[in-house]
Amino acid sequence: MVVFKPRGLVPPVFTPLNDDLTVNYAAITPYAEYLAVNGIKAVLVGGTTGEHMSLSVSERKKVIEEWVKVGSKNGLHIMAQVGGAPMADVLELAKFCASSKVDSLLTLPELYFKPKSVTELVNYVELVAKAAPNLPVLYYHIPSMTKVEINMPAFVAEASDRIPNFMGIKFTSNDLSEGAQVLRTLKNGQEMFLGADTLLAPAALLGIKSSIGTSFNLFPKLAQSILDAITKDDVDKANKLQERLSLAIEAHLPEGDWLPIMKAGMEITTGLNMGPPALPQRPISSEAKKRIISRLKASGIA
Repeated sequence: MVVFKPRGLVPPVFTPLNDDLTVNYAAITPYAEYLAVNGIKAVLVGGTTGEHMSLSVSERKKVIEEWVKVGSKNGLHIMAQVGGAPMADVLELAKFCASSKVDSLLTLPELYFKPKSVTELVNYVELVAKAAPNLPVLYYHIPSMTKVEINMPAFVAEASDRIPNFMGIKFTSNDLSEGAQVLRTLKNGQEMFLGADTLLAPAALLGIKSSIGTSFNLFPKLAQSILDAITKDDVDKANKLQERLSLAIEAHLPEGDWLPIMKAGMEITTGLNMGPPALPQRPISSEAKKRIISRLKASGIA
């Protein structure tokens, strides 16, 4: 029987790159140590933040291998995202993870021949799950990027009935009404991870207390303090802390697309250099970085 234990905050980790756009594997060890010291128990490798959709299969495998190696030394559960590639490559990655010491899988939907119904989406996830039958498999719902806009409560219900190792969903949507329906649909042992950093507190009030968010790399203790406040029924404190996290994120937003600005923000807030984004994305300018620093200082965060 497949068991899935991670709960709470799960940072989707960046893929550190050198200036020549090769992967900086040496940066992963100090990165993992930083997260562990800050109370993180699980990470997502290869998500949107990890840019694996822009990497080759061989690079993806090596990045996953490195995180498995350093994760075991730092007590980190390693969730690997295998989607965002041709079907053959997705299944190859799933089989690779099944034979390694990856702890769980997450998968995007097919991104070209997009599923048009609940059953078509379940069919796709089922293929991935069968390629890694020993691992918990979760679905990555991010309609803003995939344009796969299928009813998630209905998908979760059918996937739970048909796929023995289906264990939940990453729900990257601001629709907390649908999110609450998903939460009610999940079976015992399954989990829903919110993918909207600025909704951490209101989602927790609805019972959604696990989350995968880029900002947890930059502000892990602040994010955890929000969940702690909810646990203690201190809603006023949770709201104030959420406002602080939201302002920290908003300090970055005027300077470009999500991944380049957050990679820059990682170095600004932690000193860990994640390098440039992978092509076709471009790094932000030094002037943009200065403006982020200024906004963070103005809001009392930096």
